[in-house]
Amino acid sequence: RGTPDISLSAAVDGAVVLYFSFDPTRVGYHLVGGTSEASPEFAGVVAMADQVAGHDLGNIDNRIYELAHFRNLAGEVDVTQGNNTFGPFTNSDGTTHTVVGFNAGPGYDLASGNGTVDASRFVPALAFAPNF
Repeated sequence: RGTPDISLSAAVDGAVVLYFSFDPTRVGYHLVGGTSEASPEFAGVVAMADQVAGHDLGNIDNRIYELAHFRNLAGEVDVTQGNNTFGPFTNSDGTTHTVVGFNAGPGYDLASGNGTVDASRFVPALAFAPNF
């Protein structure tokens, strides 16, 4: 799937610090960014909503889009500035490239989806939202 539903921080500047011990050659603290940062963050938010609901919420896709109609109450925070352009970056062969993305704007957009979440409001909203 190539379209965003929800966005969370994925910048290495401000990355998550993880302690690895599963690989004996890499034991220690490491910075993690990108999808490796944002996906577990959102999984943790959804896990908290599962706990609050007292059961597995299952597929939450429809709930995310229904809750967007109640943004302020439901903890979905619209991202209205910025873009998801990547670059410029230089490959090992010396060529420089930029992958042009999309601009953020009011409502759903291809840069940030429905925006990001304020977990303190999003968790209970997601936990108690009807199964649409």
